Amino acid sequence: MKNKCPICSKGKPRRECRLQENTPICSRCCAEIRGTHCEGCPHYAEVLRHQAERWNAGTLPDGHFIAEINPEVQDAVDSAFQLQQNGDLNGAMEAMEQLASEHPRNHDVCYGMGTLHAMNNNPAETVEWLKKAVEILPYFPEAYFNMAEAYRKLYSIGDMVRAHRKVVEYGDPGEEYYRSAKESLEHTAQVIQENNGIGLNAYLESEAAFNKAFALMEEEQQWEKALAGFQAAAALHDLNAPTHGNMGLCLAYLGRKAEALAKFDRALEIDPAYEPAMFNRLSAEAMDEGHPLEVAGFKTIHFSKEQVEKKKGEANA
Repeated sequence: MKNKCPICSKGKPRRECRLQENTPICSRCCAEIRGTHCEGCPHYAEVLRHQAERWNAGTLPDGHFIAEINPEVQDAVDSAFQLQQNGDLNGAMEAMEQLASEHPRNHDVCYGMGTLHAMNNNPAETVEWLKKAVEILPYFPEAYFNMAEAYRKLYSIGDMVRAHRKVVEYGDPGEEYYRSAKESLEHTAQVIQENNGIGLNAYLESEAAFNKAFALMEEEQQWEKALAGFQAAAALHDLNAPTHGNMGLCLAYLGRKAEALAKFDRALEIDPAYEPAMFNRLSAEAMDEGHPLEVAGFKTIHFSKEQVEKKKGEANA
């Protein structure tokens, strides 16, 4: 039987890792757990060299930044990861939480917290901590890579794509995480083209317009502005049932019954099993033209959240 990486049990173990007591691990896991606690490792040294070249080239769009370099904190992060490697995940989390309270602006601490939350399968917490890490150290491809994986678990396609694009922008082409991010981008673009008939950029623009419109509808109840936003999203990506369903909601809130019913029908034409449109169409049928029903009479849906709940239901079935 061929040897497998002791962390992921998938990749080929080609790099000795001092965090693993010099046990070889695969290049992808090397990238995921790498940080300044790896000082002295030749692979980490190569990453630093590549980063220095990029920094000197002035490739960062927002100019200067300050990142704390604290050897004592780095050693403490290293010790916390060692607890995790020894199976004491709770102990590792307690140690990292203490570090986070004492050094909230240390990128290694934030990255470590994000990594531990990822190991605990808490993608939302993972994203929040990794966002802090890249805010402190904008050029941090490993953090963007792990962030993309967390977004994938949250079914947030647009955010996943944007994080992977940062990996490709800032990462070392010789690293496995770079190749993995690039392959993911290519695969995502292919799937979206096949399933939706549009390119990746158009899909992302449509998603952004949808999210903005959803906030206007759900949080501010600005029906006209939300309707215009959903119309902009549909102009870019017409084959999305929630977009048409939410247009129907806005029209119903505005008392435009006939138009609302037509949009619910369009949503069901795209997806005959789309339950929110079925529910909301029944409510709209009870309206009188020009007289909107109460807001509580409808069911609002955010596409990405709906997908998450659907996936959870399938997993628990």
